[in-house]
Amino acid sequence: MTWMVSIISRGVELCLSDNADYLLTGIDGIGHAAVARISERGPMQHGESDLGYRLQPRRIVLAVEMRGGDRAAWLARRAELIGHLRSSERSLQLRLARDGWMRQIDCYLSGEMAMAPDNRLAPLWQGVGIELVAPDPTWYDPVPTTLQFDGGGGEATTVPTPVPTMVGSSEFMQLRVVGYNGSWEAAPVVRVVGPIQGARIENTSTGEKLDFAGVTIAAGHYYEIDCRYGRTSVVDDAGTNKIADLTADSNLSTFAIRAHPDVPDGKNALRVTGTNISAATLVRLTYHERYVGV
Repeated sequence: MTWMVSIISRGVELCLSDNADYLLTGIDGIGHAAVARISERGPMQHGESDLGYRLQPRRIVLAVEMRGGDRAAWLARRAELIGHLRSSERSLQLRLARDGWMRQIDCYLSGEMAMAPDNRLAPLWQGVGIELVAPDPTWYDPVPTTLQFDGGGGEATTVPTPVPTMVGSSEFMQLRVVGYNGSWEAAPVVRVVGPIQGARIENTSTGEKLDFAGVTIAAGHYYEIDCRYGRTSVVDDAGTNKIADLTADSNLSTFAIRAHPDVPDGKNALRVTGTNISAATLVRLTYHERYVGV
């Protein structure tokens, strides 16, 4: 097995393929996520109409041989694995690493963790079967991607006349084409740092946008927009709900960085606009590239 496979529990990583204390002898359920089609049928219709699909929760099964030793060492190894994988409200992270890349998925122990009493390979080894379920079946790169658009000195200046007059541009308009290598969409967390008025973040490749038309974010303050499913929110730096500041035609629940072929070659064109900015203004998008299978 050329992959390094480990399980992270409460921030502690346990390698199951080090070929010293643990041997990974099999892994199943890591390919393309299971798909369920959605359909409907009219009373006089032959066949049915396809309405799309949904990915199903992923089930992953690991077969592991763990090293024991004398009776005390054998029981200690069992206790280590049971304690590491014990069921809790917090998810585990199953991590695969190979040839310089990493993929990770959030999951929970599901079913049983089978530990046969008989050693199959030799007296020092014991076979273990581990069943995991991932409610979100997509894998992700654990290293986040960050894109930053900043004011960069576009601040207007004051001319000393009898009546002070602002001249120059304080308009924010940046366009960037982002290459996305994932095979599944990534919903970002967006932070907009003031001063800025009418901030608008748009993926022109999909037409989706986050639009704060008519809203001013003052200097020293920010809005944070979370586009991830089940976590969608807009709050300011004080934690106040600001979702009503988005225009009605914004796409909070669907705004994402899209994969090929939804966006050809995964090249997403992102445009950020606004006015009344300063050098302190910035818009930052953070996301993890996601994959439908490995």
